Amino acid sequence: MTPEPTRTLSREARWVWRGEQLLGWGVAVVVCLVIAAQLDGAAALALRIVPVLCLLAFVVVVPSLRWRNWRWEVRPEAIDIRHGTFTIRRTLVPMLRVQHVDTTRGVVEQSLDLATVVVHTAAGSHRIPLLSVKDAAEVRDRIADLARTDEP
Repeated sequence: MTPEPTRTLSREARWVWRGEQLLGWGVAVVVCLVIAAQLDGAAALALRIVPVLCLLAFVVVVPSLRWRNWRWEVRPEAIDIRHGTFTIRRTLVPMLRVQHVDTTRGVVEQSLDLATVVVHTAAGSHRIPLLSVKDAAEVRDRIADLARTDEP
């Protein structure tokens, strides 16, 4: 039996996810408030309260749960990724299946000095997001070395 992965994402991942949730739920709150202004009674009250409660929950609670559940490990035989907020998914990517690996950095990641490792296989790709740039480079190089040594 494969032990659970133990490596975590950068602590800044929570702030990235909070920003994403704030943006999405902020738009939802504004739309609901505009609609609620045209209504009366319980529907108007619900359209004012529910989105604000969701915004608070998804900005405060969800990023912390998501970060706590995100774990990964690079082992000689496979890359082990476990993630999820409410439903946990665990993926093992055999080193024999790795075709190439790279790092990406979006605008937000660049501003926070973070990067994402992307592992490509014939079946698709797998991501280890929001690592420090140094950690991402080390992980990318380690996976590349392990995948190269596993070739027949």
